[in-house]
Amino acid sequence: MANRFVRAIELVLNTATNGHFRVALIGGFALPFHGVTRATADVDFLVESSGADLLHEALLAAGEVCLQRTGELANYDSTSPEIAPVDALYAQRPPSLAMLARAHTYKPSGAPLAIPVVDPEGIIGLKVQAMANDAARRDRERDDIRELLLAHRGRLDLGLVREYYRAFDLEAELEAILREIEKQ
Repeated sequence: MANRFVRAIELVLNTATNGHFRVALIGGFALPFHGVTRATADVDFLVESSGADLLHEALLAAGEVCLQRTGELANYDSTSPEIAPVDALYAQRPPSLAMLARAHTYKPSGAPLAIPVVDPEGIIGLKVQAMANDAARRDRERDDIRELLLAHRGRLDLGLVREYYRAFDLEAELEAILREIEKQ
C-alpha cells in the first residue's frame, strides 16, 4: 500500500497527465532529488496555471480541504490519513513557466510514475521568493538554499540564481551565503 505522500504525488501527476497541464515537484520532497534532505509535512508542486481548476477539483474529490486559494497559489489539508496535504504554486509568469520547462523527470526505483522535479536553480528561486514573502521562513529557506548551493557547487547557473535574488533585492544575502560556502 502506498504511503500518503506517494498517493498525493500520484494524484497530482495523474490529474496533470489527464488534464494536459504541466506540474513539477518543489519544496521538501524535491530536495532529495538534488542531494538535500529535509523533513516536510506536505507535498508542494509548481502547477501550470491552466490546470488550477482541474487540480482543485481532483484534490477536493480525494478528500482534501482547501485552506486558501488565490490566483497565485492554493493550500490543501487532508481529511484522510490516506493522502498527504498538498500545496500548489501556480506558474503563470515567464520565470516560473521556465522552471516548469527545465524540470527534469526522475523515475525512482519501484515508483509507478516518473516524477518531474524543478531544477536546483528553480528551487532556489522559489525559496528566495518564500523568504521575501514570509520573514518567519527566512532561516529555513536560507538553510535549504545553502545546502543546495553546497550540493551543486560548481554546477549551478549562478547567473540565474543571482537573477532570482535580484528580483527580490536580496543580492547581498546570496553573496553572504556564497562567502560562507567558500570558507568550507
